[in-house]
Amino acid sequence: MLKSLEELAHYVGGERVGENILIEGAVGLSQARSGYITFCDDPALLSKAVATEASAVILSSEVNDFPIPHIRISNPRLAFARILELFHPKKVQRSGIHPSASVGDDVVIGSEVSIGAHSFIGDRVRLGDRVIIYPLAYIDDDVSIGDDSIIYPHVSVMRGCQLGSRVILHSGAVLGADGFGFVKDGHSNVKIPQVGIVVLGDDVEIGANTTIDRATTGSTYVGKGTKIDNLIQIGHNTRIGEDCIIVSQSGLAGSIVVGDRVTIAAQAGVRDHVEIGSDCIIAGRAGVTKKVPPGSLVSGFPAKPHRQELHIEAAVAKLPELLVQIRDMEKRIAKLCQDSESRSPQ
Repeated sequence: MLKSLEELAHYVGGERVGENILIEGAVGLSQARSGYITFCDDPALLSKAVATEASAVILSSEVNDFPIPHIRISNPRLAFARILELFHPKKVQRSGIHPSASVGDDVVIGSEVSIGAHSFIGDRVRLGDRVIIYPLAYIDDDVSIGDDSIIYPHVSVMRGCQLGSRVILHSGAVLGADGFGFVKDGHSNVKIPQVGIVVLGDDVEIGANTTIDRATTGSTYVGKGTKIDNLIQIGHNTRIGEDCIIVSQSGLAGSIVVGDRVTIAAQAGVRDHVEIGSDCIIAGRAGVTKKVPPGSLVSGFPAKPHRQELHIEAAVAKLPELLVQIRDMEKRIAKLCQDSESRSPQ
């Protein structure tokens, strides 16, 4: 599928500069080759973009006098994503119910729904229009799934959970397993019934092997537009706002409140009953143990303002040198004391 550079510029709302060449695909900067378009949103990499064999480049609107054909646009990375999707359209899934699928009683199925082989659909499930259930998925009783959602293989959506429209659940994700709630009876751990649900807003995407626990009562909630990476644990009764990003191997304990547009980087941990304000950034491997005000950037363990953490890390790096200096001072002081005692009158 060949596209002219002018077609691509029009498709993403950018400005074509240079020859209106034909493009056969889109690749990253490190794989750029003749016939393909790539992108560069880092001024430091412009010389690398020139040196590649790419036939065209998507650049920031601020770049001028670039020597090869290009598209100028305010957000090159977003434009690249759209062009990449244009050259690699999603596979069209045939609608219908596979003969080996198990579908329960009183199920409401919208138009153009696809239910794959050996998948299980419980009683009273509601599937919106154009929902795709891939093979070997498990959808428990009383679950609702909104229009245009995609449930990949080996996903489990447990009883009563509610998914909005255009939700994507990647392979191995588990929604609505019991929250980790126990109470002591002497030395024994007695399970607290977990009778709540999980609710996902529209346009939420959940990565592979991520788990979101059902609430003890009420709901564990993820707001619309939030994207959650692979291998993440979200505890019961946690509420996550809209358009958040949570990166791989992070863990959120129970009853946390996360505002809108929060970024939680890889391997971060958040203790239970903590509140994180909107527009915060939690750095990778940070350990959040107390409330984080809106707009904060925190890092370290326990998490603290990032600038303060940088000062602490800089000081820690100097500890070996300071230890040598302290030992040297101790020796000098000891010698001074000996000299003073030797000069003292008897």
